[in-house]
Amino acid sequence: MTGLIWKDFLILRKTLRSYLMILLIYAAVAFSGFWSASFVGGFMMVMTAILPLNVFAYDKQAKWDVYGLSLPVGRAKTVAARYLSVLILFVFSAAVTALLGVALSLAGRMEEDLGQYLLTCAVCVVLSMLMNAAMLPLLYKFGSERARIMLAGVLGVVFLLGTIVLVPFGGLDWLKSLEEPTMEQVFAIPAVAAVGGLILLALSFLLSRRFYGNQDL
Repeated sequence: MTGLIWKDFLILRKTLRSYLMILLIYAAVAFSGFWSASFVGGFMMVMTAILPLNVFAYDKQAKWDVYGLSLPVGRAKTVAARYLSVLILFVFSAAVTALLGVALSLAGRMEEDLGQYLLTCAVCVVLSMLMNAAMLPLLYKFGSERARIMLAGVLGVVFLLGTIVLVPFGGLDWLKSLEEPTMEQVFAIPAVAAVGGLILLALSFLLSRRFYGNQDL
């Protein structure tokens, strides 16, 4: 299964290099004071959410599924390797954005408070995890081309569900209160959000495994 994870990153190596170059440029602009650090962190998370689409597209182009299923791995482990690749991307992106915020704060180039920046990054991570939890089963069920078209719908559903949950329970006022977060919130909210995101990804994995297991390749 480690080989499958390594295969995904080999597929993405050129794309990752391009994204890292763009990130370095954006970070330099943030250090100059023209952009806020939160913008750079949000960009990193959005790119992380989109990367799995590229992997599925390249796999289809290379007819990987037909070859991959001839290996002694099995469909369940193949799906698990893809989800682990996504988790590695999340962890790497979260670490990079956090380090960027610390560097900007130490250099005195951050407009917002460091705690507020970290909470913003945590929200971006959760949104990316929600997007992947919804998109990965669609990719296994319908393929990369149709799933790309569904991406806008997925984003709309996530936004709608967020609004339905937040508005009746005073969630918007609570979000406004996080403009000056306490240290307890800085540590607790990302931890709770990460656990929630992992649970959603686990449920998504079960659905993807079922879809891929029923595919006739």
